[in-house]
Amino acid sequence: LSLGFLVSALPAAVDTKALAARHGSNDLVGLIAGLGAKVDADVKAIVAVEAVVDLAAKIDVLVADVTACAKAIVAIGVNIDIDAAVKADIAVKVAAIISVIVKLCVDLVAKFGILVVVGLLAKIDLCLQLLIVNLGVCVEGILVLIAKIVVELGVSVLASVHLGLCINVLNLISISL
Repeated sequence: LSLGFLVSALPAAVDTKALAARHGSNDLVGLIAGLGAKVDADVKAIVAVEAVVDLAAKIDVLVADVTACAKAIVAIGVNIDIDAAVKADIAVKVAAIISVIVKLCVDLVAKFGILVVVGLLAKIDLCLQLLIVNLGVCVEGILVLIAKIVVELGVSVLASVHLGLCINVLNLISISL
């Protein structure tokens, strides 16, 4: 155990950025886990809304949370070097966030009708696109992992709630809807 502390405390060469890579990995996992908790809380608040006039404000909170996380991801860095297991864990967490948001979109369409919520769905689609693109910039190869998990969710569900930007970013357009 003490040897592990000693090795972790050793300085790294300036050009390897080994410490920055480990630190960025932890920051990224923390951001995604925090976003998952915020999205769950936001979704509960949105599902509880009964009046359309209250819906936009609640959606704006969700969009702001996802957008803030997406911006924080970019601040971590470009193509950070993270372990494959951590990358897979992040992909699962992001796919779970997408899944929760897609289910919310389906519920909103069923509850209020597509004509009422289409503008709100566009806001959600845009912030999810930003999150996914920024993750792709930060972690090389993560989009493929997220796409594989989202395919299991069902691309047709994404299309039915008009999340076309997410479909395009994840390169799911070639999959038959």
